[in-house]
Amino acid sequence: MPVNTPRTEYEEATLVWQRMRDCYSGRDAILKAGQRYTPKLPAATQQAQLDYMQRGNYFAALRRTVTGLIGGIFQKPPRFDVPGRVDPWLDDVTLTHIPMAAFAQEVTTEVMLMGRIGVLVELASATPFTERRPYFVSFSCENIINWQTTSVGGDDVLSLLVLRESPTERDASDPFTVKSIEQYRVLSLVDGVYTQQLYRQADESGDFEPYGDPIIPLRRGEPLPFIPFEFLAPSYASVDIKEPPLVDLASISLAHWRNSVDHEAGLHLVALPTPYVSGMRAADDSVLEIGPSTIWILDSGGSAGFVEFSGAGMGALETALEAKENQMAILGAKLLNESTSQLAPETATAVLAKTAGENASLRTLAQSAQANLRRLLQIMGWWEGLEATPADVSVDVALNQDFLQIKMSAQDATAALQMLQSDEISYKTFWDLLSNQGWGRDNVTAAEEQREISRQPQIPTPPEEVIEVERDET
Repeated sequence: MPVNTPRTEYEEATLVWQRMRDCYSGRDAILKAGQRYTPKLPAATQQAQLDYMQRGNYFAALRRTVTGLIGGIFQKPPRFDVPGRVDPWLDDVTLTHIPMAAFAQEVTTEVMLMGRIGVLVELASATPFTERRPYFVSFSCENIINWQTTSVGGDDVLSLLVLRESPTERDASDPFTVKSIEQYRVLSLVDGVYTQQLYRQADESGDFEPYGDPIIPLRRGEPLPFIPFEFLAPSYASVDIKEPPLVDLASISLAHWRNSVDHEAGLHLVALPTPYVSGMRAADDSVLEIGPSTIWILDSGGSAGFVEFSGAGMGALETALEAKENQMAILGAKLLNESTSQLAPETATAVLAKTAGENASLRTLAQSAQANLRRLLQIMGWWEGLEATPADVSVDVALNQDFLQIKMSAQDATAALQMLQSDEISYKTFWDLLSNQGWGRDNVTAAEEQREISRQPQIPTPPEEVIEVERDET
């Protein structure tokens, strides 16, 4: 079987992935897709079909929803507690000047949109510009074309992975031309040893053959016993393809687009009254003019007037558009529904109860991303040689999971302080309560806050005020 043969599940998912990409990209991608999303008008010419589509208005619900939900997770800066040796690497975890916080938002956005992304931990070779250290390489779901697992000790372990890559090279005959090359990187466990092998087209036949020698990455001179690749998914890490969380929203967005195209085409045809005349003889090539200085002389029984649209057809399309906008609001695009801002005020308890299911879904995605990012940082630290296994590397990752931003009241803060003073809770618990409810500084741990407290100067106590009282000598 050729190396570029995709797995069956991959082929089945490509249509859904393409739909998600196009809906997220917006109107230009929808127009470019042509009849994939916009049915052809009966007997319409190519130009008429293009004009028909160009009048449509695409409602960018998917992009706005993804942006809003991801903004909820990253409205507070994520926290990454890593060993000191790894900490400087957080400023550039991809060797392309992308810091860890931006990388976390990038991969989480991809999971929200596509339901899948993979990250490979690689080891950079030492150069005059870079040190020899681990870094991350992300692969979109479209570029993870094949995978296999093997049962080891009762656990399913990734044993084969085929990744599509598109490196660029300068044309030897023209230094100003850069061409993209299709190649495949095969990651496999060969007798328990992690091995890489590149494949490229060898000749005009199009067959892919091994390119270069196999690569065996090393840690402290020893090969790796596993493939350092993590799948990120909406709920939990799995090699299986998961349905994108907002796939239904994309489908309704396309249905809304089709209604919009019909509605705008109808408006174009009937918006302006059309003049008509009967009982008037004119040459075949003559053009009737209309205006205050033009007189039409009609034969007996002739008539003239304007044809205007009447009926419920346009109203039905407008109703369909509104119904789909409400459906999109229910599915996650509430940022687009202006009526939500006109709701009567509710108590915090009522808001929490009403949105518990929605927050649970978004919270699950945040928790899954948090666990995956922690695992990646552990592999990075382990490859540096910090611990015997990745699980032993001390790493903590915290993404925001308080999406409603209901702040702690002064009464609750006082109660928490009393619990701290009576040794019913630790200072760390007390500080986490304050931080999670917006009372503390973002991205500051309890230990850091205590150090700041110990450093601050003592505030001098003001002297007692002396009040002189005149004595009555009498």
